[in-house]
Amino acid sequence: MDTTLAKTFLTIVEVGNFRIASERLNVTQSTISSRIKTLEDLIGKTLFVRNKSGATLTEAGIKFQEYALSFVQLWERAQKKVASEDVYKGYVTVGARPGLWEPIIMKWLPWAKEKYSDIAYRVEFGIAVDLIRKLEEGIIDIAILLSAPSIPGIVVEALYQERFVLVANKNDRPKNYAFEDAFYSNYVEVDWGKEFKESMKHYFPTPTVPQLSVNIGLYGIRYLIHFGGCGYFPQSMVAEYLEDGALEVVEKAPVITQTAYLAFNKDEDRTYLDTLLEGFRDIGKEI
Repeated sequence: MDTTLAKTFLTIVEVGNFRIASERLNVTQSTISSRIKTLEDLIGKTLFVRNKSGATLTEAGIKFQEYALSFVQLWERAQKKVASEDVYKGYVTVGARPGLWEPIIMKWLPWAKEKYSDIAYRVEFGIAVDLIRKLEEGIIDIAILLSAPSIPGIVVEALYQERFVLVANKNDRPKNYAFEDAFYSNYVEVDWGKEFKESMKHYFPTPTVPQLSVNIGLYGIRYLIHFGGCGYFPQSMVAEYLEDGALEVVEKAPVITQTAYLAFNKDEDRTYLDTLLEGFRDIGKEI
């Protein structure tokens, strides 16, 4: 089974140019063109429109892109799972939002490795839509999410309540000013999901466009510490920075609670899964 054609397609999508793709993959441009021609013949559709500025996807190319990515990821997972059989009895992949590393994943991993030392583990971080897709397609076994998808075959259950607090670099703001000022001045936005955005609208109904938005909370924290500003983060994620004084909670700012969910495919192999899921549930009760 060869993923070369799909990987070549995805590389062109990433760089937007056949020539640059050939340099990235260390092959000739004619080889790139030949691979895409083979792929287009197999699919029966033109995938790219080539012009002086590079290559853009056709409608067929846009539709094929998601499948190409899933195909490559699923094949790589299969390779790792089979390759691990000489050393391990199982291979489990967990997907989560980056902000859930400290409160749940860091607690679960040491427990899981001790409980099943004969299993190889992989943790992937991403946005909800990608994690849900990977869960549906069997690329990951378990997902920890900040939203509750309603998808046939996917079991979703509440795991624990996360508290999001507004924190700021105390050296960057004057004392005794309203938290609304902190929010609308030098606010660093992190994408915590749809449910969080809806809660924010309740407390901050006036539409705003933050000057800085990031999709990984840890980088938002680092920015606040080094360059100032404020932002909403899970309390468990910023606990150490609050303790050492690098950040402080903005007084009187609303605390936004959000449910973290445990999701898994109900048809997945249950050999180890039930016990590993129970481990997440036990940790969730302690948070």
